[in-house]
Amino acid sequence: MRDVLKFTVVLVAAVIVMLLVRTYAFSIYRVTSADLEPRVMRNSRVMVNKFRRSTFQRGDLIVFRTDSSYIGVIEQLPGDTVMISNEEYVLPNNCSCHDCDCAENNCYLVNQGRGMTVVRQHEIVGSAFSLNVK
Repeated sequence: MRDVLKFTVVLVAAVIVMLLVRTYAFSIYRVTSADLEPRVMRNSRVMVNKFRRSTFQRGDLIVFRTDSSYIGVIEQLPGDTVMISNEEYVLPNNCSCHDCDCAENNCYLVNQGRGMTVVRQHEIVGSAFSLNVK
């Protein structure tokens, strides 16, 4: 009886630790589209480091969330000038969305494979890397 109780306590503790790690540290996402091939293949898995949510560079793979979770590659950084419909725009170093209390809330231009989108720093879940070995 005592061994069953020990096993149950260890099992519950392991499940709690696993849930905490997946919620606050690392998560695994499945890529369901072929939009970012050959960088990330369809049906592959990526691990997301939720601790790394800033100081990105061009070419970094990220997962971000708006109404759903998306994966993309950072193409332009805050302060860069981009051309949209023959007009120049500067990606802001801060946003005015009022959805967060960040002192520095950068905007990034992200390639989702099927198009570009502006992603605010508070929408970024974390940096990602592929788990598939080539």
